[in-house]
Amino acid sequence: MSLSIQERLKDLRVERGLTLGQLAEQTGLSKSALGSYETEDFKDISHYALIRLAKFYGVTADYLLGLSEMKNHPNADLADLRLSDEMIDLLKSGRIDNTLLCELAAHPDFPRLMADLEIYVNGTALKQAQGANAIVDTMSATVIKKHNPGMSDTQLRQLITAHIDEDEFCRYVIQRDINGIALALRETHKDDFFSVPEDNPLKER
Repeated sequence: MSLSIQERLKDLRVERGLTLGQLAEQTGLSKSALGSYETEDFKDISHYALIRLAKFYGVTADYLLGLSEMKNHPNADLADLRLSDEMIDLLKSGRIDNTLLCELAAHPDFPRLMADLEIYVNGTALKQAQGANAIVDTMSATVIKKHNPGMSDTQLRQLITAHIDEDEFCRYVIQRDINGIALALRETHKDDFFSVPEDNPLKER
């Protein structure tokens, strides 16, 4: 899902609210050349134009060429990222789409997913749910002792249904987080793929 050089150049220009004419004035490159760099039938860009645009936008030439996804931190120290050897090996292996992984991690709701996952993994959610369940169980026992209602009693049923299955609830919250991000990413890339032609030989007959 890596962006093409045309898409990167257009996105950078649009992010800055510039027209092709304004960009031409500020970079000294011709408007026609700049326009051609953003078209689908783009074939080549001069070394001078590449360096000029990279410097103007404050990105690396590698980013414009699609050789790197680091736009604002080209010299980031790998050690500062605190990645494990296993993670580095995975990222270098080509077994996963690193660009999609970056989009996942950069999504606004990703920190919430990580927070919910951390709460689930470290047992905080379990302890909180157990505390809430203990209160509900105490109230249920009190109601039964004082009033001895049947199991069809509305108030007793409300207390029983208030009992939390902590594991199931936490997994539901995490799944909800993931689903929301996945749907947003799919919406972002909905126009990236060609639709299946009507004469597709794989289509069921």
